[in-house]
Amino acid sequence: MSRAGRRGPSPGVARLRRQHRRQAFRAVLPSAFGTGSWGLVTGIAMIQSGLTLPQALGMSLLVYSGTTQLAAMPLMAAGASQAMIALTAILTGLRFIVYSASVSRDIGRLPLRKRLLWGYLMSDSGMALYQMRRARETPPQRISLYMGYNLPVWFAWHLGSLAGIGLAAALPPDPRYAWLGILAMLVITVPMISSRPAIGAAAASAFVAVIGWHWPWRLGMFLAIVAGVAAALAIERFAGRPDPGVQPR
Repeated sequence: MSRAGRRGPSPGVARLRRQHRRQAFRAVLPSAFGTGSWGLVTGIAMIQSGLTLPQALGMSLLVYSGTTQLAAMPLMAAGASQAMIALTAILTGLRFIVYSASVSRDIGRLPLRKRLLWGYLMSDSGMALYQMRRARETPPQRISLYMGYNLPVWFAWHLGSLAGIGLAAALPPDPRYAWLGILAMLVITVPMISSRPAIGAAAASAFVAVIGWHWPWRLGMFLAIVAGVAAALAIERFAGRPDPGVQPR
């Protein structure tokens, strides 16, 4: 390694990285309340589903996906097999494969330990904003930009989740708390549906999710994701030009 490499980035590069992180933080801040609310409801649901405090904390930190956690907890409470729970978790997390592929050119050159860390920090709202920025331009120092979008989401989620876990003991069991999670998700997702492909993806996913609600093996949720991706790609292709508001799913 050269002497310059050991000294770290130049002042100009360091300044650009800080600028990207500040820009990303300001962009993701409006959705932080919704993310924290979603984490709050998930934390409450974990405790009320019968998980112990260490189990809830471990699930929040390791799984880091409200959709996966809320899909798996009813199966755990009902005594479903580990294979069924694992399959449900895999199906609800398939979108992160698409997310990872979409940023492979940006973070693929990093060492494995950093790729694993950035992959763990990946979030829905952070990735949506990052991809919208990437669709408009190819900014330098994209790693700092990626971190600036996703790291605040991680903090907001876990602050909400820890608060929910702490509050759960003071709340009576009530399935109606699940509606708080739906409202929190609407706060996060509705502002992102601002382009034709996004609208088409939301409509197709919602339609398949509704008709497939009672399908076995959570196939309705899986096919809803597939339908949303297919609809967005089809609309973008037939439109004849990229839409700057497209958010890869």
